[in-house]
Amino acid sequence: MRTVTLSPSLSFPAGTVRATPEVTSTLIDSARSFTSDTAPAQARVSAACPVVDILLSQPELPVRARVQAGELAAVARESGLDTGVPAGAVVPVVRGAPETALGVAATCAEHGVRVGCLRPPPVPTRHSCLWLTARANLSSDDLAVIRHALTAVAEVKVRA
Repeated sequence: MRTVTLSPSLSFPAGTVRATPEVTSTLIDSARSFTSDTAPAQARVSAACPVVDILLSQPELPVRARVQAGELAAVARESGLDTGVPAGAVVPVVRGAPETALGVAATCAEHGVRVGCLRPPPVPTRHSCLWLTARANLSSDDLAVIRHALTAVAEVKVRA
C-alpha cells in the first residue's frame, strides 16, 4: 500500500491511497475519512494536468526545489532557528506555542515573506512551526529577503 499527499503538489484537498482491491475496499467501508470524497473534483483534476505536464517536461524541478529547501534550512539554522534536514520542499521551523508561531509568521509577512503556520492539533503542543516552502526558482535575492525575515524571527522569544 502507498499513501500520497496531493495537496502541496497538485492543489488537491487531501491525498490518495494506492493499494490492492481488498485494502481499498476495507478503507472505503470502514474509514470515514475516505468516504466523504470518493473522487477528486473535475476542476481540481483539470488544474493539476498542467502541473503534471510541467513536471514531465522539466523533471529536474523537484530536485532543484529540494536543493533550495536545503538552502532555506541552512538560512534558518544560521539564524539560530530550530529545523532539520528537509526531505522535500517544505522546511519546518519549530517556534513553540501557537501564539508564538502566529506572531513570527506575522513578522515574516512584515518582512515580505509569506509562510505557513502549523499549530495543534496536527503538531504536538509547544511544537507549532512555520512552514517554509521552497521553489525551484528561488533566487539569491529571494534568499536574502528570507534571511532578513528569519533573522527578525529569531529575535522573537519563544514562550514555553
